[in-house]
Amino acid sequence: MLKIDIYSSRLVAHRCRRFICKLSAMFLLGLGLLGGASANVIQGIDISRVDDNAQIVIRFETEIQYLRHAPEREAKDLRVFFKVTQPGFSEGALMQEVLRSPASDLVPRFKVIYPELVNGMLIAFEKSIRFTLKAGGDAQSIVLLIPLPADKKRAAPAEKKTLGAPEKATAPVPVVVPEDQVPKQTPDAEKPSDTPAPFSHEQIESLATGFIGEARDALILGDAPKAVNRLNRLLGLPNNSQTENAQALIGEAREKNGEIAKARAEYELYLKLFPNGAAAPKVKERLAGLPKTDPVRRTESRVRRDDRPAEWTTFASLSTYWFNGQSKQDSGPMTRDQNTLISSLSVNARLRDSVTDTRFVFRDTDSRNFLRQDRDYNRIYSAYVERTDREVGYFVRAGRQNPNGAGVLERFDGVTGNYNLATDWKIGAVAGSVVSFPTKGFGGFDLTVNKRFYGANFEYLPQLGRPGASLYAIEQTLEGYVDRRALGTEIRYFDGHFSAFGTLDYDILYKGVNIGMAQANYTDPWGNSYFVNYDYRKSPTYSLNNALQSTSLLGITQVGALVDTYGIGQARKIVVDSTPTMSMFGTGVTVPVGEKWQFGFDFRGSKVSGQNVVLALRQICKGGLDSSAIGASATDPMCIGGPLGDVLVSQMCSGSYDPFTETCNAGQNIQGTTNTYTMQAIGTNLFVPGGVGVAMASFNKGDTSSGRNYGLTYVFPFAEAWRLEGSMRYFSSKSDAGSGQTNFSPSLKLGYQWRSAVFLETEIGTSDQRTTGTNPGTNKREYLYLGMRWDYR
Repeated sequence: MLKIDIYSSRLVAHRCRRFICKLSAMFLLGLGLLGGASANVIQGIDISRVDDNAQIVIRFETEIQYLRHAPEREAKDLRVFFKVTQPGFSEGALMQEVLRSPASDLVPRFKVIYPELVNGMLIAFEKSIRFTLKAGGDAQSIVLLIPLPADKKRAAPAEKKTLGAPEKATAPVPVVVPEDQVPKQTPDAEKPSDTPAPFSHEQIESLATGFIGEARDALILGDAPKAVNRLNRLLGLPNNSQTENAQALIGEAREKNGEIAKARAEYELYLKLFPNGAAAPKVKERLAGLPKTDPVRRTESRVRRDDRPAEWTTFASLSTYWFNGQSKQDSGPMTRDQNTLISSLSVNARLRDSVTDTRFVFRDTDSRNFLRQDRDYNRIYSAYVERTDREVGYFVRAGRQNPNGAGVLERFDGVTGNYNLATDWKIGAVAGSVVSFPTKGFGGFDLTVNKRFYGANFEYLPQLGRPGASLYAIEQTLEGYVDRRALGTEIRYFDGHFSAFGTLDYDILYKGVNIGMAQANYTDPWGNSYFVNYDYRKSPTYSLNNALQSTSLLGITQVGALVDTYGIGQARKIVVDSTPTMSMFGTGVTVPVGEKWQFGFDFRGSKVSGQNVVLALRQICKGGLDSSAIGASATDPMCIGGPLGDVLVSQMCSGSYDPFTETCNAGQNIQGTTNTYTMQAIGTNLFVPGGVGVAMASFNKGDTSSGRNYGLTYVFPFAEAWRLEGSMRYFSSKSDAGSGQTNFSPSLKLGYQWRSAVFLETEIGTSDQRTTGTNPGTNKREYLYLGMRWDYR
């Protein structure tokens, strides 16, 4: 939480001796206090009907990489683990947020809590459910599919949403069976139903014979939907003489209906249940002949209005947390370093009818720092209204909002929208001004944030088993100067087992790639989950503000002065040479073992390049600056080797300079490669029902240092409304120069849920850090926080 950032920044300040390094530490400390309750990560929750399943989509405000979840297929409390891919993101800078599910009769009520455990999100249902979970195809969502009970599968056929074409109307069967007494056997079933029947054996056999006869007649006449319907009803009956034949035939019916993925599942289920059955050779032959992907089928692009009245749903959450901490260095006295009250308000209102969906969203955070009142703030992170009309085919959102693709990179005040041109195509546009809260740049000056942009995009929508893609163009100005002119694309793909997302952003002004990213998730037939991702980006992305990090040492801290001094072309060259590059590759696997355990292994390699100091200084010195304040000639075309060059290199690097790579080795513009190996074990229903244990071990190796990190957390629920969470972490590192560091930090958290609306929690913890080497010392810290959250719906 907030305590971690403050603690880390104080350690940086303690160890730094150079002026610039201290400024960096102060900047980190400011982020810890001013940004401790940053914007929400969870954007919203949607619930809809897809075939015979309820689909829950949890959407995020930023891109994420799904890692794993536990338990695997059935739970009341489901934990999803993921990483936010945004550079510089830290869970420690977040207040815990809670979002409750919208009203729906498809699934039990639930709430989503983030962060929870390490890289974790808790989805807590009112009762246990069976589910299938996968990553969304847009890198900003998690999707759950929950099989509907029999009485809801056909309760409202007019509302049924499906990725395929609607089934044809069929005549009633001669013998009508109440549908709530005929559950559908799904391909996930381990064996045919043995549930006691409300009918006699003779009645069951009569029904089965009638169903399979009608199914065969329907296939002869080319009515595959009717055949699927009759076979579904037959397979919902208890075991009978026609069960095996129906299971073989339904695969063929689905295949002829164009449902290739479902046909494959039905064929595989037959071979699992009846490996030596009479139809096994034919089923194997048809299974081998199936195409690899499901043919694309889509419902009409327009939805017609019905007579259902519009319905309001409202959810609000108000939380307030008091943080208190004290620390001491070496043998010094304990000194209070934190006394802050942070409050957050979140309001979501929704008005829906059969074709329209209107939402109002407001999120605000207020921070009162009782030690430094000049650091008090109130920030509105979201304040927008949006409307979706499926009859007309448009979406529009206006107000303060987070970026949602199409080349927008920052939170903004403005308007975004799209319109469905056809079933598979839509066009969109966006315009606004960037919202940036007070930020200090290199050297302590205020960064310019007056940015305005506009853009357009064109999208080919993805379908199950078929990729989709979008193209966008966007232009952004900074203080009236064109600061970004980019072209980009986003590609998405998803099916039942595999999902992938990629994006490429190229800036025409700076002639370079801003972002190149791709990630994928795959679940094999045995339930093992895999992920892989690659991320290349300029960090920060190309902007005239980046040049100010270098020219501020010469007193140029405003974009206008930068352009006046160098001209816009030369200023952009300084930007290119002053902007570091970050690249990261990650891959991992999660293996379920039994009903309780999941084991994961991840690898991540990252590389950060520093500023090209020589090229940046060459561009700066070509400007012919009056450097009398520094005492050297700025007209030297190289500037390196002279008094001015020595000063600038020292200050820009805030550490050592590598003349071979012409980059900084350490300090503000640190560069290097780090490889990290992580192992994680997750146990659910451990020791007690609902108990969860997470053990983690991580090892990293950099260019000049290495480290180890161990963690152990256990959540113990008791007396229904209480929850106790204990955690221990140990970290150690050592450098090639001989210095080292260890840190042991245990904590204990207690939470209480009063009724369904009020949640109380408190946490106490301590950390003990010891440093060896040229600057040995100790640093101890203790903290306490108390919090309350009130939910309304």
